[in-house]
Amino acid sequence: MSDSTLINFDQSIPVFPLRSVVLYPQTLQPLHIFEQRYLQMIEDSLRPSSDPESHEGAPIALAVIDESHGPEEFYSEPPLRPVVCVGRILKNESLPDGRRNILMLGICRAKILSVNEPQGERLYRTAMMRPIESIHSPSPSPVVRNAIRRLLLGDRLSKMHASEAVRSLIDRDDVPIETLIEMTSFILMKDDAVRYRLLEEPDPAERARIVHLELEHIDRLVSISDRQPWRDWPKHLSWN
Repeated sequence: MSDSTLINFDQSIPVFPLRSVVLYPQTLQPLHIFEQRYLQMIEDSLRPSSDPESHEGAPIALAVIDESHGPEEFYSEPPLRPVVCVGRILKNESLPDGRRNILMLGICRAKILSVNEPQGERLYRTAMMRPIESIHSPSPSPVVRNAIRRLLLGDRLSKMHASEAVRSLIDRDDVPIETLIEMTSFILMKDDAVRYRLLEEPDPAERARIVHLELEHIDRLVSISDRQPWRDWPKHLSWN
């Protein structure tokens, strides 16, 4: 479950803009960093903190570019959608040419309150934020877990290679339903609009409902494609 207590929201947090949602709380995302401003961001984040109680590595918010304002190339700093996933660098690899490979761990959801544009020697944006999900939010019903289990172990979705990682978590007692929902969102939800909807939703029970509905939709699509005889494939291509 998201844990905003691990992040100090009294300070401005660096913002890394991306074209789509690539991180949820409790998930991992590798990133290849090559732009100078984001190399500076990573270096600043990895700098040891003077706070003895701080966690290793400063937080970084992975934001989504708001493309509804027009082509990104018209903006030196493209507008951002308001909800982000705040995470920390779990692993860092420095390459000989100065680039970096990092592994981000998602911590919590947050909403951007104000943005600080690059200034002086700082080449990247930062933002003041607030968490949007309480650590005391009620957990989704166990019924949801059983419903997702039936879908992922069914005849259709069990054929999906991508679902293997989620199926391996379903019956583990040490994996809370919230974690299962985050992993399912991260691995199986491919539509950008759905992915952002799951990121901006603060209620774990509502996220569980969205994931279940989307899995039902995918299951129906697979069912339709399975009913198409191969002889009817246009130009030898199936609907799948």
